[in-house]
Amino acid sequence: MSDAVAAVPATFAPSELVLLFGDRFTPEAGLLGSKEEILTSGVKVGAEKLMNAAVGAAFWAVHRSGAATLEMRRGTKLFGLMKSQKLHIVRGTVPSPFPAGSLESVIVEASELEPEVQGILESYLSSETSDPSARLLGLMKAGMSGRGLLDVEERKTMMVFTTVGYTLPDATRAAAAREPLEPVQSLLRDAEQREPELFKAVQKAIDGARVMMTESSD
Repeated sequence: MSDAVAAVPATFAPSELVLLFGDRFTPEAGLLGSKEEILTSGVKVGAEKLMNAAVGAAFWAVHRSGAATLEMRRGTKLFGLMKSQKLHIVRGTVPSPFPAGSLESVIVEASELEPEVQGILESYLSSETSDPSARLLGLMKAGMSGRGLLDVEERKTMMVFTTVGYTLPDATRAAAAREPLEPVQSLLRDAEQREPELFKAVQKAIDGARVMMTESSD
């Protein structure tokens, strides 16, 4: 396992630290697009950029850990008339160091079948939605809630619709504040610098899953 991953204790997966401290990984939200409020600071960032950072951290943390590895494989499209390159995740030999319910643990489990990275994300989202980025971040929060790290809060919208929100308990806030963020920031930075083509392939898979799981307006 690399130092970047090993430095992050199992209480929080790298992707969860990105989620909790998103304003340290992405800029504040602009006027357009879906927004996500960061639980530790209240700062609002763009949901799409936060998803990119969190999902990227998850795949690179898994890749660096040796629990599973990213691998480009040749494929075909247009009924076999054209060759293509597809990004897969393949099970490694190292036991998963990631906490249950984290996106990283989902990726490692899925890697047994050596699926395409985009397919993993589509399966994780499970159904089309008007805002795949916000849905995926919500699923990550649900995974943290399952371990008691976040509290679930039901909210009534227009007195009719019930939505689920999450709040940060004091104990989780204190535990998260003790976690170093530099190893996760370095993980993303080093991935882009050392393996640029693979880095681009991960981002392409994230973008592809977002497009495929966006509800049609028809």
